[in-house]
Amino acid sequence: MTSGEPTESPETGKGLSRRQSRRKAFELLFELAHRPRLTVEQILSRTFDDQAVQELYFEDEDGDGYVTGRLDKGARRFIGELVHAVQDHAQELDKELAQYPHDWSYDRIGVPERVLLKLALAEMVYLGTSYKVVINEALDMAKLYAQDEARRFINGILGAAVRNIDEIRSRAEEAEQPAEGEAE
Repeated sequence: MTSGEPTESPETGKGLSRRQSRRKAFELLFELAHRPRLTVEQILSRTFDDQAVQELYFEDEDGDGYVTGRLDKGARRFIGELVHAVQDHAQELDKELAQYPHDWSYDRIGVPERVLLKLALAEMVYLGTSYKVVINEALDMAKLYAQDEARRFINGILGAAVRNIDEIRSRAEEAEQPAEGEAE
């Protein structure tokens, strides 16, 4: 599936596109960053299963700008995979990304920018999406959610990560392997 291709379900009609699903994942991850007591399962359950939330997400009558549309099976799966990939591997992603801003401390990066970076790297490493698609989508989301000057910064960090993507994937695979003596 390509970034703009809609996910459709016969029982719900047209679902969110991949682009909209990425934006929804960003929204949920941003909320998790600000509400650390929430779990991934709580926020996904609320988003996917609460009828009042579903109705809220179906239309944006007051123009708040959040992602609207039907959360069909394809969108739910993709959003869930993205959110889990980021949350399940947050420490590894932070460690990888902290290597690249040479003139700036990674800890000083704003929350929206950090969420965008982790979302993009997680999608490339754990979901295997093409880096061209991911970087393009991250830069488009940066226009919406990040500081004006952040696009160049995000592009630079993701570009540096892509140059090392094979090593990053290898470290991710090693981290996924159970230690000797552990049950699989």
